[in-house]
Amino acid sequence: MISFDEYTRGSFDYKANKSALLITRQLAKNFKDKDIVISTEQWKLLLYLYREDGQTQCSLSEATGKDEPSISRIINTMEKNNLVLRIPHPNDRRTNLIYLTEGGRNMREMLMFLGKKTNEEVTRGITREEIETCINVLDKIIGNLS
Repeated sequence: MISFDEYTRGSFDYKANKSALLITRQLAKNFKDKDIVISTEQWKLLLYLYREDGQTQCSLSEATGKDEPSISRIINTMEKNNLVLRIPHPNDRRTNLIYLTEGGRNMREMLMFLGKKTNEEVTRGITREEIETCINVLDKIIGNLS
């Protein structure tokens, strides 16, 4: 029988999950160090809204891989913190469009800076070629599973 150490030493999924957890922790730490009170889940939604404002909860769910009830809870918190607002869809009363508030838009520059800083911290000591290879491998995995 394979041991835990044998499995984790050569397991891509274990290493990818562990890396993602540590990167998320570092990003949260960087937010906290700058007194930015948003979660990494909220950051993910903001990132997609920075790319395209006025998305449906369903499209945000698909983009982030989170289920719609989770997205709804995250958006509720973001509304309370004046980062986003829900506007009824003009053609479908059952659907809301999620828009950034001025407060949410004003955070963009600092959040992008901290995202870039985190990326630089987690890739320190790794060559550009190694990073590109890793990104290519991850893109292939995403393609395999999408």
